[in-house]
Amino acid sequence: MWSSEGGAAALLEDAPAGSPVRGSAISVPPLPGDDSIFLRGLRVEALIGVYEHERHAPQPLVVDLELGLAHSRGCLSDRIEDAVDYAEVAAALRRHALANRRELLEAFAQDLADSLLRDFALVSVAVTVSKPGILDAADSIGVSIRRWRRQCSDA
Repeated sequence: MWSSEGGAAALLEDAPAGSPVRGSAISVPPLPGDDSIFLRGLRVEALIGVYEHERHAPQPLVVDLELGLAHSRGCLSDRIEDAVDYAEVAAALRRHALANRRELLEAFAQDLADSLLRDFALVSVAVTVSKPGILDAADSIGVSIRRWRRQCSDA
């Protein structure tokens, strides 16, 4: 069973030794030999925003996920039971968006990262959340975070 005890700060502090992100929020690609899967351009709506008018109607969000795996058993077995199911991850994102009560994209991304690390057999997760059409001079605004699992135990 995977465990993410200790919260978000502990996840970041437990980045691999020697990693340039240990103790910081800098994003780096997975370590050599690690596998990752990605879901890009996932569209959801959530009640999110710091301004009152943003809290009355769902706001469109675009989410990119990179899910780090120690090694995907699915590479060898070719069985969905040995892999992270993309549809289950997308469904978890939709549930997260519907339940969201956060104002900041940063908090939304952190909560999503915590949830994915808790519910799936992941080593790390990178979350990018974009909110399109907010600024006239930009296609979208957003935030990117990467978090690591605090500890793993084979239960």
